Amino acid sequence: MRKEWAIALLFAFVGAAATGCGRPARASVDREAAEYEQYRAPQTIVAGLALAPGQRVADVGAGRGYLTTRLAAAVGPSGHVTATDVDAAALAAIPPHGAIETRVVRAEDPGLEAGVYDRILVSEVDHYLGDRADYLRRLARALKPGGFIAVTNRLPYRAPLVAAAEAVGLSVHDITPAPPVHFYVKLEAAR
Repeated sequence: MRKEWAIALLFAFVGAAATGCGRPARASVDREAAEYEQYRAPQTIVAGLALAPGQRVADVGAGRGYLTTRLAAAVGPSGHVTATDVDAAALAAIPPHGAIETRVVRAEDPGLEAGVYDRILVSEVDHYLGDRADYLRRLARALKPGGFIAVTNRLPYRAPLVAAAEAVGLSVHDITPAPPVHFYVKLEAAR
């Protein structure tokens, strides 16, 4: 009888862990989420944009909205965030919010109106662009006077981004602090 009880208990524990119902599985998920937050540092990214209530922001390559909802909170109910991506299913995962508009775009075209945005965020997507310089030129046209493009990505992608920005006449300024193992830059029309 004792042996049967031990075997049943073992199977119950293994089954719970396999389905994610056990405490060890939940702790692992929580730890991974905390590590991802530390790696991506969303609070650092949003703070670097120096957003104010009522501003218009574009989140280019927004995906499932990891930063989009945080941007919406920063610009408040009088602000507006346009989240763009090539993946309609990813954009559909962004929770409905009165200040957020989602927009499916083509990979080579940001799909943003000229002269409308105070800030344009490009987070971990510029390395996917076929022609960075052309894309940055198109983004720059979408800025209001005094606005800027902010780009953050892993450190190996900094040099190609800076070269593309300078090729289209954008000045490059570091935003500090940057997320761990990332660069974070502000691109502005050269004066």
